[in-house]
Amino acid sequence: MNFKDIVNDAPTHIKKEFIYRRHKKGSLIIHPNEQNNYLYILTTGMAEVYRQSYEGTMLSLYIYDSYSCFGEIEIFNEKIKTLGVIAKQNCETIAINKTKVYEWMKIDFNFNFYIIKQLASKLVLSSDTAAKLSLLTVKDRILLSMHNHYKIGDLDNLTKQILSSEVCAPIRSLNRSITQCINEGVISYKDKKFSINSIEEIEKHLEHFLLR
Repeated sequence: MNFKDIVNDAPTHIKKEFIYRRHKKGSLIIHPNEQNNYLYILTTGMAEVYRQSYEGTMLSLYIYDSYSCFGEIEIFNEKIKTLGVIAKQNCETIAINKTKVYEWMKIDFNFNFYIIKQLASKLVLSSDTAAKLSLLTVKDRILLSMHNHYKIGDLDNLTKQILSSEVCAPIRSLNRSITQCINEGVISYKDKKFSINSIEEIEKHLEHFLLR
C-alpha cells in the first residue's frame, strides 16, 4: 500500500485535524533548529532538507517528492531540533499534530509500518552521510558549502569568514583551495563576492556527496 493511499484512507476523525498549507518555491517549510510538534506530508511539489555536519559543512541531506513525509523524527524525541526544509518547487503540505499521529499509528498498521520504515531508512542514511563527510577535503567542503548557498539563494551573502567557519578551515588553507577552484574555472571571487561559473561542474565533482 503506497503512502498516498494510506493518507487518503486515514480515519475521518484524523482527517478533520489535517492542516493544509501552501509554500512558494524557495520558502522554508520548516525552519532549522526549532522544536517541532507536527508531521508534515508533502502532497505536491519537491522539497529539500539541509543539515550542518559536525565539521560545520552545510549539505543537502534528503530530497522529498510528493507523498513523502518529514518531521517524524522530532515528534518522537523532543530533544532533537529540526533541520531546514526548503520548497524546491511550489509545494502543498498537510501538517498533523503529533498527538493525532500517535493516535493514527495505534489504529492503522499500514501507517504505523510506514513511519517505522521511514525512521529506519533515515537512521541508515544519516550514518552513511556522516561517513562520507569525514572523507571530504577542504576543497570539497568549500564547493559543497557554495553549492548549498547557491541552491538556497544566498550566495551573495557568503563571505570568506562565513565559509571558513562552515568548512572548519583556517583562512590560509581556505585561500589555497579557493585559488585552486578559481584556477580550475569552477568559481570566481571578485569584490569580496563569490560566484559559480558552472554549477554542473560542481555537482559532477560532488556527485557522491549530493543526495538526489
